[in-house]
Amino acid sequence: MVEWDGHEVAIFGSVSGFYAITNGVYGKGWIKSMIHRQPIVAMSFFLGGLGIALPIVVVPIRRRLGLPTNQYDASHPKCVFPVLEE
Repeated sequence: MVEWDGHEVAIFGSVSGFYAITNGVYGKGWIKSMIHRQPIVAMSFFLGGLGIALPIVVVPIRRRLGLPTNQYDASHPKCVFPVLEE
């Protein structure tokens, strides 16, 4: 089951709002046109979207593997803290 915390909802809301505003300004087919006319800008958007998606995807994977996740969500009930060997 996917758990949606506040920061995931905020990121999703920001990205969907950006897409809706841009789609309203440029009209239908603006993505295909941008990819064809400005591939460097399109690749930059893709890499930016990948960077935004990583915190949403990586933290649950780290949590399921049992790796430390305290730097992302220390208050989460399934948070794993690193074991310090002395």
